Amino acid sequence: MTANAKHPDDMTTAVLLPGNMCDARLWAGAGGVILDIFVSRGLKVCHADLSRAASVADMASDTLARMHGPLLPIGFSMGGIVALEMARQAPGRIVGLVLADTNAGADLPERAAVRPGQQARVRNGALATIIADELKPAYLAPANRENADLKTLLFDMAMQLGDDVFCAQSEALRTRGDGGPVLDDFPGPILLLAGSEDALCPPAWHQAMAERAIRPTLRVIEGAGHMLPLEQPAAFAAALAAWIDLNPELQA
Repeated sequence: MTANAKHPDDMTTAVLLPGNMCDARLWAGAGGVILDIFVSRGLKVCHADLSRAASVADMASDTLARMHGPLLPIGFSMGGIVALEMARQAPGRIVGLVLADTNAGADLPERAAVRPGQQARVRNGALATIIADELKPAYLAPANRENADLKTLLFDMAMQLGDDVFCAQSEALRTRGDGGPVLDDFPGPILLLAGSEDALCPPAWHQAMAERAIRPTLRVIEGAGHMLPLEQPAAFAAALAAWIDLNPELQA
C-alpha cells in the first residue's frame, strides 16, 4: 500500500439493500450496468442480506455490524426503509443515501391491515399464489407486465427466499416506524429515484421526501413501475452515476 493509498476499511462501501422478497439479482439487469457504476468509481460493493431479521431496526443494525468504514446505502423499496434506519442508527458512517421506489413513512393502515392475513395464507402454502396473483404483477409498468423473463425472475427470487422470509419481512414492514425525521436531519446528499408508473410508491411520494431533505436530488424515470432497477437498469445506472459524480465526497 502506497503512502497515499487508502486502507480498505477507509474506503466507502456501496451497500445494496434489496426490496421485499428480492435478492442480489435485483441489481444485475442489463449485464450488471448498475454494479459497474460503483466499481468504475472506486467504491467497494456489498450485497446486504435482509432475510435474517424480523424488524427493520434489526435489518439495519445487522447490516451495519457486518460492514466497516463509511457506507453509501442504495435502498430499493423495503431496502430504502432500511437505508433510512441505518442513517438513524449510525449517521456518522453514512455518506449519502439512494432511496428508490420507497416510502419513508410508517406502514399505511390499509396495507398494515392486509399483511397478517397474507402471512397466515403463506403459512398454509399460498406463497406462490400471493406472489403470482397479488403482488408482483401490480409492481410492473403496464408495458412490462407481459415480459416473461422479468416475471419469472420476480417469482423465482420470492420463491427461493420462501415462506419464513416472506412472513418476517411482511411483519417488519407492518411494524416499522416513521423514517421521515431522518430525511429532515440527514446532512448528506440524497438521491430519490422513482419509476414514472410506480403505483406502489408513486413519484409524488418521492417529491414529498425531496421537499423534506436537506440536499435532495429527485429523478423520475420513464417506462418503469415499482421494479425500477430491473425495468430500466440503464436509466437507473445513469442517474446514479451522474449523482455520484456531482457529489465527490461519496468517493472520498
